[in-house]
Amino acid sequence: MKLRRLSILIPTALLLSACIFSPGETTPLPAHLRQVTIFFTADEHGYLEPLEDGNTTIGGAAGLMAHLVAEGYEPHSDSALLLSGGDMWTGPAVSSWFQGLSAVTVFNAMSYDAAALGNHDFDFGQPVLAANAAEAEFPFLAANLTETESGATPDFAQPYTIRQVNGVQVGIVGLSLQSTPQIVVPDYVAGLDFGDYETALREAVPQARAAGAELVVVIAHVCPNDLSAIAATAAELEIPLLAGGHCHQLTITERRGVLVVGAGSHWDHLIRVDLLYDQETGAVVEQEARAVSNLYRTAEGSPVTPDPTIAALVAEWTAQTDELLGEVIGYTTTGIEVDWPLYNLVTDSWLWAYPEGNLAISNPGGFREIIPPGEITLADIVAVMPFDNSLIDVELTGAEVLENLRCCGGVVAGMTVRSGPAGIAVTLRDGSSLDPQATYHVLVNSYIYQGGDGYLFGTQDPDAYDTGIHWRDPVIEWLRIQGTSPEQPLEELLDDTARN
Repeated sequence: MKLRRLSILIPTALLLSACIFSPGETTPLPAHLRQVTIFFTADEHGYLEPLEDGNTTIGGAAGLMAHLVAEGYEPHSDSALLLSGGDMWTGPAVSSWFQGLSAVTVFNAMSYDAAALGNHDFDFGQPVLAANAAEAEFPFLAANLTETESGATPDFAQPYTIRQVNGVQVGIVGLSLQSTPQIVVPDYVAGLDFGDYETALREAVPQARAAGAELVVVIAHVCPNDLSAIAATAAELEIPLLAGGHCHQLTITERRGVLVVGAGSHWDHLIRVDLLYDQETGAVVEQEARAVSNLYRTAEGSPVTPDPTIAALVAEWTAQTDELLGEVIGYTTTGIEVDWPLYNLVTDSWLWAYPEGNLAISNPGGFREIIPPGEITLADIVAVMPFDNSLIDVELTGAEVLENLRCCGGVVAGMTVRSGPAGIAVTLRDGSSLDPQATYHVLVNSYIYQGGDGYLFGTQDPDAYDTGIHWRDPVIEWLRIQGTSPEQPLEELLDDTARN
């Protein structure tokens, strides 16, 4: 499968140390001192294959597994923990088309011990999440996630788990992003509450200890900066490690004696944490964290041989993806960046496919990937628009259209939006101004219709018409009809004008 292009850089420093512990030292430790090694990744987003930007490559799951083995990791053993900060799937087609199942099988093969639930892990709804949880050979953790009616943890998650590492019973408590309901299709998190982090820790950590945990660590789909804000609580609860995700940050720091780490994204790095635990006193006496890079300069090749077992499994999923989504539907010489040419391509195609629509509005966050140079396949469009949205025909007055543009912005078709001293001015395609009293049919995706990203459409027109058109289908059909080629590449047909 064609490698995707992403702007990535090899960091100049690959070691970020927060303390003085030297793992792997040859001097035997006293029997009461135990080394607990934890490997952590986050925001993998189903990037199972290597990811290349022309100069730099992320080594994918097989490359990361090779680095783990080089660090002494032994799958299916109790010598170390392998943990994730969530957002395991939703990314390239090899993950999104299979609604995360492909990612789960790779996580299983890599022998992950636990994962925090990320917001994107809800992208295909709770039934799919539950099915993936049933397939996973490791638990999904979220101590602050409860059912609204019962107050219980939903069946697809648990607050904590306990694993033995080098003779130490390690409790792993998970946290999910508190703002998940604001950034996920509301129907997909219906009936769920995402509670306060500190409150959840104060409840779950004693429970984990009562169940036998000697040492407790936290994995969270929460930005490291936000985790730093609860370091005082972690220190009080004798939690030595807060490992976070969501913001795609590579970071290692220390707050109140607590390590706070973030592992980047797309398996570009893993964090190795070594804790020296005193079983007599129940305290961590030394600790170190460092980043291990899974990046390399493309021209130089990978410094490690990709793990053959993981590489073979990924190749199986890649072959299935190519079989299902390998149809060539267009061509681009330069590639199409996530910017106005891509925004306009998508929203213009909606109005082309549904002439009853006067205007179109979408959230920029729905566009997840570039279209790379070369032949354009169905898989490329799935990667750009991985979410299962339909197009909704919302009947609004011009004044209601303006309300949405003021509150939430967006990318648009059928109009141009300009801001000035007098406020927002909207010009329609025929050159006339938006009439606040007139009625317009506005095409929006189902995520923002339900209130995603703060849009108001669902309350303005609660009986809007679901067209039943998948939001990426017009893009695919329009591309097929154009017959773009090296002689007439797609970029020559696109409007690159910024519309707001």
